[in-house]
Amino acid sequence: MTSWVQYIDYILQTRGNIEERMKLMSKAELIAFCRQLIGACQQSLRGFDAWFMDFTIMEKMDDQMVRDIAGNLLRIGFGLLEYDRDIMKLWHDRESVERLKKAEVERDSYIR
Repeated sequence: MTSWVQYIDYILQTRGNIEERMKLMSKAELIAFCRQLIGACQQSLRGFDAWFMDFTIMEKMDDQMVRDIAGNLLRIGFGLLEYDRDIMKLWHDRESVERLKKAEVERDSYIR
């Protein structure tokens, strides 16, 4: 657990530097970074899930702590869902435009 907390501290301390470095990263570097960040978030979510599955831990937590965790997970989760919806719509719209262009090219080449 200590190494996980240290890793999180390191990431949080270097956030500003990472945000600046992202501006200069190649697409491959951005993909690798995103996968690392997703992995760290998945680890955090697995940790919260493990807490909620452990009755000993849940018994020791007061209502306010559980309420605080739930509120933060709600904020983070709904933010992620909102972003997921928006980026999927953007991707769908781009794909639709691309399909229409391709269909027009095919139609034009068929007519000739």
